[in-house]
Amino acid sequence: MKKKNGFTLVEVMVTVAVMGVLAGIVGITMGVLLGQRVKSMAADAKSVLQSTQIVAYSRDDAYIEITQDGSTATIIAYSSSGNEINRAEGRNITMKVGFNGGAAVAVSGTITIHFNRQTGGLLPQEIGDGGVVGAYLSTIEFYGSNNRMKRLTISKLTGKATY
Repeated sequence: MKKKNGFTLVEVMVTVAVMGVLAGIVGITMGVLLGQRVKSMAADAKSVLQSTQIVAYSRDDAYIEITQDGSTATIIAYSSSGNEINRAEGRNITMKVGFNGGAAVAVSGTITIHFNRQTGGLLPQEIGDGGVVGAYLSTIEFYGSNNRMKRLTISKLTGKATY
């Protein structure tokens, strides 16, 4: 009797189906993990804003610096003495900021935002070289490599950040 070499059509179809299911599971898992990075950065940034507010309420000048260095987004809170209060940093995250309720634009350089010591709200900023005077930070948007986005909306009166 001759021995048959190879696979039957049914065996090949089952193997391809199993591989398709596994690839789908891996794809969904990667999407969830990449989206989690954006959510985590937004939550950390909200925490930085809250800790800056607390310092401002204690009648100390408090401010944050927002920077984008390549694919690394950083938000650092400082007290008037220059001591770091809190920090949020995300790799493979792109930030955009919006002022006065306008469309968000990419962060270039360092943006410094000061808080009002009486209310904990935001103080008006001068944006750009001779640009907009009296601008209030209204949104910070975080984008991941998979174009997932999380937006923080900031109240100019209270400085409170919400998703």
